[in-house]
Amino acid sequence: MAWTRALGGCAGVLLSLLCLTGAAPADGGGENRERAGKLAIEVAWNASRDEVVIRGRCTYTLAPDSEALAALREEGTAFCGGYSLSLSELTDARLGNPTTRVRQESPRSPARVETGIATYESIVPGSVTLFIDIDMARALEHGPAGLPGDWTVEVKAPRWSFTGIRGPVESQSPDTVTWKVTSASQVEPAVTRSVRLSRELETTEPFTLRWWPLRLERITAFGVAACGIGVVAALLVARLVGPAVRGRWWTAAMVPAVIACLLAFGVPEPVLFHPATIPSDDTPDIAFVGDWEPSAVLGLWLWYVLPVAGWWFSHRLATGGPPSGRMLAASGATPLLLLPAMMANGATPNLTGWILPAVTGALAITVALVLRHGGGRVGRRWAATAGTLLWLTGLVHWAGHSPVLDDGDVTWTVHETAAVLACTWPPVVWLTSLLGPVLGHTVRPLDRALSGIFLWTLLTGPFLASAVAERIFGDQGLPASPFTGYVGLPLCVMAFCGVALQLVYLLRRGGLRDRGRAIEPVGRVLLVCAVLMALGYPSLRTLIIWGVALAVLWAALGSWLLIPVGSGVTAAKFRRVERRAHAPFMNRWVRTQLLWDTRADFQRAARSTLAEDMPVTDFDDRWRKLDVPGRCGDPATRLARAKRFALGTSAGAPPGKEGLRGALLMQLLALPWATYQLLFTEAVGHDGSTPFALGQISKLLRFAHWALYGFVFGYFYALLRGSTPIAKAAMLMAVVLPAELLVVIPLTADVAYTVNPSWNDTAVTCGVLAGQILVPCMVLGLVWEWRLAQAAALKWSQVRNFRRLSSVTVPLGTVLVAAATAFATVVAGAWAQQELQPPPGAPSPTQSAPAQPGLAPAP
Repeated sequence: MAWTRALGGCAGVLLSLLCLTGAAPADGGGENRERAGKLAIEVAWNASRDEVVIRGRCTYTLAPDSEALAALREEGTAFCGGYSLSLSELTDARLGNPTTRVRQESPRSPARVETGIATYESIVPGSVTLFIDIDMARALEHGPAGLPGDWTVEVKAPRWSFTGIRGPVESQSPDTVTWKVTSASQVEPAVTRSVRLSRELETTEPFTLRWWPLRLERITAFGVAACGIGVVAALLVARLVGPAVRGRWWTAAMVPAVIACLLAFGVPEPVLFHPATIPSDDTPDIAFVGDWEPSAVLGLWLWYVLPVAGWWFSHRLATGGPPSGRMLAASGATPLLLLPAMMANGATPNLTGWILPAVTGALAITVALVLRHGGGRVGRRWAATAGTLLWLTGLVHWAGHSPVLDDGDVTWTVHETAAVLACTWPPVVWLTSLLGPVLGHTVRPLDRALSGIFLWTLLTGPFLASAVAERIFGDQGLPASPFTGYVGLPLCVMAFCGVALQLVYLLRRGGLRDRGRAIEPVGRVLLVCAVLMALGYPSLRTLIIWGVALAVLWAALGSWLLIPVGSGVTAAKFRRVERRAHAPFMNRWVRTQLLWDTRADFQRAARSTLAEDMPVTDFDDRWRKLDVPGRCGDPATRLARAKRFALGTSAGAPPGKEGLRGALLMQLLALPWATYQLLFTEAVGHDGSTPFALGQISKLLRFAHWALYGFVFGYFYALLRGSTPIAKAAMLMAVVLPAELLVVIPLTADVAYTVNPSWNDTAVTCGVLAGQILVPCMVLGLVWEWRLAQAAALKWSQVRNFRRLSSVTVPLGTVLVAAATAFATVVAGAWAQQELQPPPGAPSPTQSAPAQPGLAPAP
């Protein structure tokens, strides 16, 4: 028994030792399995379904004394890599915020790490192929020590087609493929693993393939905007030149259009547009085509050639003949002053620089001689002018490439300053030459000189001041020339002075009996100017946006709808109506409307009494007495004519006074929205390098552009289409609303001008903007109707029967529906935005401000 017990005890001890010995490998194997890492790659949509999100999640365990855990605590970011992504199409990719979670029970226990990062790929709807390459060994070579050596890599992509799978697969399902990956420390070399995913995608948001607008798009948009401005300018010119030469000015207007098209599409890109360069320390300058920087050639066209042509035209209006020889000599010889400035600055033109002016001069002389000897009477009169214009066309190309104006250096020399001053006098002379026609009397030479000096200072003073500041204080970054870059100050000054001249002209010609031959087209020009003011400062940077260009074109075409051609002659009758005559017109219309309604009521009531006790003769007698007074047309036509004469006049008030009253009223009605834009929205095309406080000037102009809308309504009230104030306000709204919406759409839906395009944001913005335009326009019409009733000593209820449902719902219903639509759009947009938020655990993309128009988001 003792031996039996001894043998049993030894067997128990041996069994215990064997169990302990077998447990150690089991525990070690479990620890190895626990410390093996897992990389899960998931391909899915984002919340808005406009981007493909590739989420990589890494899960692994680190030893408490490992270098990887120490690096994690020090840097705050964990390892999650070993894979690379690429798409078959060029896309705009961005990274989300990485997320890392670490769980460790005690300082001596292992740490469990869960980390992940999301890549957002903006794609074009259609066939898309995604390539995923896995190279964990190379990633671990550059990582800290202590990372797991064994990994499980899982790619999950529901509804994607898996093709081109490389490497030994651990498991595979229709939407998942899994590999086992070992590090490079193994004896066997690592095996390359990859997979190709393909799918037909349909996005619900604006796709974001392109990062910048194309050159052709910029030129086309700029041409569309110029066409809109040219439409109203052409009609103004047609009214100014008179009927004798209306058939010829169309031909003359086509010449600059053809030249502009040749410049835009027929010449190499660097002639008109310089791609901006981004200097780098370790790489040479890289051309970044996302920026659009006009060259000095286009600048000289805008600041020299076109103002010179305007100066010649104003001389033709004043004298009835072509420009004088002194005017042509001064215009054609000034660009030649760049030659001595260049030579004094140390730059001598090469052979091509001498050939171009010579060829242009020979061609200009040839054209002038041909017109002089074979162009008839008109050709002889305008031969010298045509030759000089052709000479300036070629000389501008030569001058625009001169080092004095196009050297790209922000440092100004005395010669460059003289060259800039020599090329900026045409706008000054042109605008000062218009002072006489605008003021209605001959301006003294001293007054013209003072006005020219003041305007010249506005145009060139900031540039000269920046050059002096650069020389004294060493400041950099300000533009070196008013002819290049995004600088909109000269065009802003010219537009502001042009609007001021138009308003002075209209106020001076705003008498009751002074028609003014150019009153009607000036209203169209002011409407286009109001749309330009709504954009902020009208620089070249804003005019290359397709929505802005279409807005300007629509404002020009819509102005013909608002102020019909020839309406000035018809509305002259209304303008001559004084306050004493307004009351009889209103009383006549109220009486006529009452007879019209009473006749309808009598007709309905007489159906039963006529068959019983009313004789036919009594019915005929009362029917004739209730007839609408008048001789011409049917009763409905006579009623409409009476209504038009009652509500189509300004009640004897001068148009200038009515324009100022309409401007003040419209600005007050639009004050909430205008104040919101002034305080919380940025200027279009504004960035950190915009000089001369142009961003603040832009916001102020946009704040006050509502006053121009109201001025057009009040001053041209008798000319506007429509027979009642409500109808006229509705026509103004029909022109203004599409223009304002076209400006907003690219800034919210086009990736070239916003980093985060969204149809939801577009709908919300358009809904709010529509309500903000509908309410002031309709209230403006109602207030105008109330004023006309008060001017005739009538109650408003006598003019508008508030007991009739249609009389109340047409104006007020429009206002309420507009306000309700704007409110509902905002609420629905906010609700949809909340509903479309990603889950709480999902990594959120980086928040970025909208890109400025004209600047592409960084790739």
